[in-house]
Amino acid sequence: MARLPDTRYSLLARLAEPADAVAWSRFAEIYEPAVFRYARTRGLQDADAWEVIQRVLIVVHQRIGEWHPSGSPGSFRSWLMRTAHYVCQQVTREVQRKDRSAGGDSADVRLNDMAVAIDEDESNAWEQWAFCWAAGMVQTEVEAVTWKAFWMTAVEGAAASEVAARLSIKVGSVYTAKCRTLVRIRQLVDELSRSDL
Repeated sequence: MARLPDTRYSLLARLAEPADAVAWSRFAEIYEPAVFRYARTRGLQDADAWEVIQRVLIVVHQRIGEWHPSGSPGSFRSWLMRTAHYVCQQVTREVQRKDRSAGGDSADVRLNDMAVAIDEDESNAWEQWAFCWAAGMVQTEVEAVTWKAFWMTAVEGAAASEVAARLSIKVGSVYTAKCRTLVRIRQLVDELSRSDL
């Protein structure tokens, strides 16, 4: 089973030393997947999500010395994901400008406009990041059909009977998959919110 991010203040303090390759490697191992998933939930394509990761790492590199723990759980993660949110907005605007300069005004561009217009507060950004991270962990723990049943019902809003027919499983199995997956995601989010940073 994948472990929760185990970021401690000692690791963050080591990041202030740019030459500490081990600390940066550990940091990237912990947070790159979460930032990537967050960027994808904002509607960015894979290449743009990787661009977000690179820019977030640059910001962390430049500003980690200025960050100080506030004492509240998740303060570093909130700061990091707020940074990821702003970088996602920046990249989304750049993608939109490219699309418009190419003469496009697709539905994707309009959806991205809506995503950028949403002004999330810090706790909402944290909750969204935590859900994305936990969902990514749970997806690796469950069978593919269980994940599809959960995703189609809980996220896409499809009816259980429709999902059962599409996946060739019983309706009761769809409800079970949705319930158990949600419970596991909530469990991971709770564990994450109780961790030190």
